[in-house]
Amino acid sequence: MQTLENLNRKIITAQDLLAVVQTMKSLAAVNIRQYERAAETMDAFRDVVDMGWQIFLRGGTALPSGSRARRAVCLVVGSDQGMCGQFNEVIVRHALERIEHLESTGFEVSCWSAGEKVVGGLEDAGRKDEASFRLPGSLPAIIHTVQEIIQRLDERRRERGGAFFHVSHNVLAPGAYVPSFHRLLPLDAEWARAYRARRWPNRSIPMLGASRENMFTGLFHQYLFVSIYRAFAQSLAAENAGRLTAMQAAEKNILEMEDELQALYREQRQAQITNELIDIISGFEALREDEQPV
Repeated sequence: MQTLENLNRKIITAQDLLAVVQTMKSLAAVNIRQYERAAETMDAFRDVVDMGWQIFLRGGTALPSGSRARRAVCLVVGSDQGMCGQFNEVIVRHALERIEHLESTGFEVSCWSAGEKVVGGLEDAGRKDEASFRLPGSLPAIIHTVQEIIQRLDERRRERGGAFFHVSHNVLAPGAYVPSFHRLLPLDAEWARAYRARRWPNRSIPMLGASRENMFTGLFHQYLFVSIYRAFAQSLAAENAGRLTAMQAAEKNILEMEDELQALYREQRQAQITNELIDIISGFEALREDEQPV
């Protein structure tokens, strides 16, 4: 049987742990909204870039020819932080399924990763990690990581030619998050036809103020920046949603445990008081018997 002191220490520990969990839950909720707003900002930025593509493609000039080689790069974005459930396992499993599908259609797929835990998951599945990038821990840090990825893409294209480029990451969804896998490159004829089919929102059509080559280069880098930045922002929002869900479950378990400990403490305390009263009454009765005349 546990002593009252032991039970009291456990109750205090549970209360301290509860305070930590509630703080982490609050931070996760704040971070979710922060990264959601960042993703929404990128959506607005992407609308501007899309309008630029519309103007560029109205000229009818063909896009620079994309790679015909069956090569693909898949960037898998995970998390290096704990207490967010099966966040990394879910995205690695989903990415591997899609990679296997690409390979079944004749693609040679190279894996890129963001996050050490993702690297471990890919290696466990027998996938060699060609490039690894640091996971950003804040909005300003996303910019640096995105620039590194774009630079690496440029280097790879110069050295080995173009390749299909896919990004796999978790996104917010009811319940926490779901995995996503989408293609960013190449910008092919089908993609261009979809932009040409869009209607301009008004009658005032802008004129190009730069050469088509310069405009394409600028739009292309902005397109990549927006798309990859948005993927990281969505992933970070989903990560914090997973952490929020985990902290909510932990909070519930701690409260239940604290209730059980409090009930056990009250039961033990009542038993101790009862035993003390019995000892007092027994002692009093013994004294009375000693004081009675013979």
